[in-house]
Amino acid sequence: MTAQDEDATYACLNYGDATAPTEIAKRSICIDGDIGDVLSNIAKA
Repeated sequence: MTAQDEDATYACLNYGDATAPTEIAKRSICIDGDIGDVLSNIAKA
């Protein structure tokens, strides 16, 4: 879906394997971490 929509951004939050397809890598945000820890840190910021 991201590849088909030029305005879309792909987000991946996955502990140990945060990757994006090469076709959309420039429009991707990949975070390698535990979702609970990441969201807790965002809430504190």
